[in-house]
Amino acid sequence: MRPYLICLALAVAAWAQPAKPQLVQSVPEGTPLADPSLPFAKEAWPQMIRGAQRSIDLAEFYVTNRAGSFLEPVIRELELAGARGVKVRTLLSTRMLGQDPASVERLRAIPGAELRNFDFGQGVRGILHAKYFIVDGEEAFLGSQNFDWRALQHIHEMGLRFRSPELVQPLARIFGIDWEFAKTKVIPTFPTMPPGKPPGVLELVASPPHLLPPGVRPALPALLRTLDSAKERIRVQLLTYSPVSGKSRFWPTLDNALRSAAVRGTKVQLMVSDWNTEKPAVDHLKSLSLLPNVEVKIVSIPDDPGGPIPYARVIHSKYMTVDGKLLWLGTSNWAEDYFTESRNVELILKDSDLTAQADRVFERLWNGPFAAAIEPGRNYVPRKRD
Repeated sequence: MRPYLICLALAVAAWAQPAKPQLVQSVPEGTPLADPSLPFAKEAWPQMIRGAQRSIDLAEFYVTNRAGSFLEPVIRELELAGARGVKVRTLLSTRMLGQDPASVERLRAIPGAELRNFDFGQGVRGILHAKYFIVDGEEAFLGSQNFDWRALQHIHEMGLRFRSPELVQPLARIFGIDWEFAKTKVIPTFPTMPPGKPPGVLELVASPPHLLPPGVRPALPALLRTLDSAKERIRVQLLTYSPVSGKSRFWPTLDNALRSAAVRGTKVQLMVSDWNTEKPAVDHLKSLSLLPNVEVKIVSIPDDPGGPIPYARVIHSKYMTVDGKLLWLGTSNWAEDYFTESRNVELILKDSDLTAQADRVFERLWNGPFAAAIEPGRNYVPRKRD
């Protein structure tokens, strides 16, 4: 190719990549939930991987593919990237390797690739629950989408594509820590650091607290501070929310924060999936909904016309907006062990435009045909997942 054509191609590639953080959606096929202003993960993922020149680092809860699915082009782009010399490293949760062994081996077989299993060890509930990948150390995608064909076709998800060094660099440090830990099983000792500068417009926070590099705040105290700062409105969309830890221990930390916000006059809107109708979680949702200034809705996505799909047709997004000014987006459901024991990563963005986009996504679901206010007197039957 002639030099001027190479320059032109590079310029076009650079122009095609979003300069600002960009929300990326996934919606169940056959539903009216897509926001026409937002790109889809099924498009963004192959595009990002196709543009890789040096490296691709993936940290995923698990991988599950199906022939002809939207994940197939993504895996194919990874294979092509490896073939052209891009270094591909993949971290997967040890406890989920049995979901699709063939796809695990396919990732392992990418030319020049490395794959490691992440496990905190026996007797620890914590898992690798984060879902993200980094391209060339410069661009990343993080969100609720698992590396699962259903996450691209049959689940409501929200992620963020970004190039901001304030977010990419700490995420790359976390990947480096986890990559080494997956090999050695030794928790690193981090140097004591002086207090850092106050959080800025963009910040990455993470869990668990004992496995964070200097400069990265633990997610739970950051989330509590964000909730405490809300003055007008809190909107939260989750797969599940529960103040019960394990089978029976009460963990009121986040529940108290939402109740405190409501008491001081902040409007709280909480939207969860119909997987959240199991006891005792649903009883706590009912109790929360009885407070003034609190609304709770449960979302039920109809089955695919082709028949039920296991572990699909559900809202799985994990984000919050505050006062129309701040967006919190991450990989944690709101229950104790996601913040105290498992590897999760969250993004805090003080960006009115992004927050407005997330609010539109929220409103489309909240006011749509699949969301219904929780009924305190109703006996809910949990939806079959598998």
